[in-house]
Parts: sequence; C-alpha cells; structure tokens
Amino acid sequence: MKVLVFGATGDQGAAQIDRLRAAGHRPIAAGRHPERSSGEAIFADFAEPASLAAAIDGMEAIFLTLPSTSFQPAEPLIAATDIIARAAAAAPSVRMLIFNSSLPMAPEKLGFAAQDARIEMRARLFAAGIPTVVLAPVVFLDNLLKGWVWPTLVRQGKIVYPHPDSLQVSWICHDDLAALMVAALGRPDLAGRTFAVGGPEALRGPELARRLSLAWRRKLTFESQSLDDFTARISDLFGGSGALPTGRMMAELRRIYTWYQTDPSHPFLVDMKPVLALLPTSLSSLESWAARHPLPSESLDISGATELPN
Repeated sequence: MKVLVFGATGDQGAAQIDRLRAAGHRPIAAGRHPERSSGEAIFADFAEPASLAAAIDGMEAIFLTLPSTSFQPAEPLIAATDIIARAAAAAPSVRMLIFNSSLPMAPEKLGFAAQDARIEMRARLFAAGIPTVVLAPVVFLDNLLKGWVWPTLVRQGKIVYPHPDSLQVSWICHDDLAALMVAALGRPDLAGRTFAVGGPEALRGPELARRLSLAWRRKLTFESQSLDDFTARISDLFGGSGALPTGRMMAELRRIYTWYQTDPSHPFLVDMKPVLALLPTSLSSLESWAARHPLPSESLDISGATELPN
C-alpha cells in the first residue's frame, strides 16, 4: 500500500517508515521539508490546509502521528486533524487511517489538556467516516534514551523516572508500536476501535533496572523521581520549546502524571493478549530492545535527543 506518514521526521515516525518498508509497503513522508527526507516525501504543512489535502490525494492509507499537545496549543492540531480526516474520507483511494495517539487515552475527557486533545482528534476522525483504528501507547522504552533520562543513566548508573517503585508499567518501544500500526492496516474490520498498547510484560522500576543491568552488563539502579524534580527537569529542557506558558505546561504535566500514577484504571498497565489476537505482532523483549541500543562509551556524546515528551 502507498502510505502517507505524518510525523515521519520524529522518532516514532521513523520507526513507522522502517516497518512499512519491511512489510513491503510504500511509505511517503509528509512534512514541511520533503527535500530533507532520505526516502519518498511530499510537502504537507499543518498551517496550510490545502497542502494536507494535496498530500493525501492518491494515497491508499495514512499513518497519523501528531506533535505533542503537552507543549503547544492543541487547537491548530485539532483543526489539522479535522482537515486530514475530511480529505481522507473524500479521497477514493484512501482505505484506512491509523491514528497513533502517542499517549494513554481515557474512555472520555477527564480535564487533562493533552489527553483531551487526543480524544477530540479521535472524535473528528471517527465522525469524518474514514475507517480509522486508534492505537494508544503507554510509556515508551525509548524515553530512557532521551535527554531527561539518558545522561544520568550512563554517567551515574541510575534510571531516574517519575514512577513509584511499585508502579507496574507495560513499557513499549517505538518499533513495536510501528509494527502494530502496520498490522492494523490489514484489519479494516476493526475501524472505530481504540486499543491501548504496551509491551509484552509489565515491569516495576527496580525490575526494569535489574534486567537492563544484565542486558547492558552494567550495574543500574532505579530512582523514583518526585514530580517536583521531574517537572523542574522538563522545564529546564523544554520550557522555551513550546508555545504554551511554561508554568501552565508544568502544572498540566504534574496533573496528568499524578493520574498515571494513582488512577485505579492503571493507565500504564496493558494486557496485550487480546490485542495480539487481533493484531498478531512479535513484541520485543526488554533484552532485545537493549541490544539494539547499547550503552555508549564515556567518550561519546550522551546528551540524548530532546524530542518533546507527551
């Protein structure tokens, strides 16, 4: 299938491009600078509605991953989603759209800005009539490679993360999410459904550190980071990167992480058996993921990429 990939320049989108190619599909990256792409690409800018419809013309499917709504106003991205949904529904060649929410989604709006924006985007997609499957990933293993975690992990041997020691988390990697999205392309009968997706097992922080210690052959410990320290760290890294006031962003981040940690629905815990029965995929073990991302030597740059978290 000829698949248009929104968000192709980010880490999640890059994994989707790779997985689509491996499955024999033809991915087309959608972005403002198609000339920078190493593969097929087409111009598309959320600020230019006509470019979105033009990019969709002739495509057979769409992978939709959108920028973070934790660090910038959601309204323009919701409007862009609406345009994409209506253009896809009007294009006779488009058979399916797979929406990657990039974060856990509650069944209904709960007053969390970033999550509510994703729920509204899903509503616009469903309302347009384009057959849509939604995948809502929990916590990304790849977050451990980012600037707010990776340097401390490498230099001090500590995984510092805002999870209580007892919190069970179904960590998922970008590659597995991409594989599940590719699997969903073959299931138009699942249109209108939302699937929470995670990795093959749930791990508490200390167990995560123990297993990665063995995989990377280096002693690691897990440190449960307070939300005060977490938001201060994120503010230092990303406070000037978004279009929203820093104080507002950090307050929202604190609210939603408190919900992640304490809600009885256990937003970070996913039973993947029923999902894999519908979307057969070989999920990566923690060890196989670690093997693909070896620890660097101290002589290498370990600042980590600073793609905005959701």
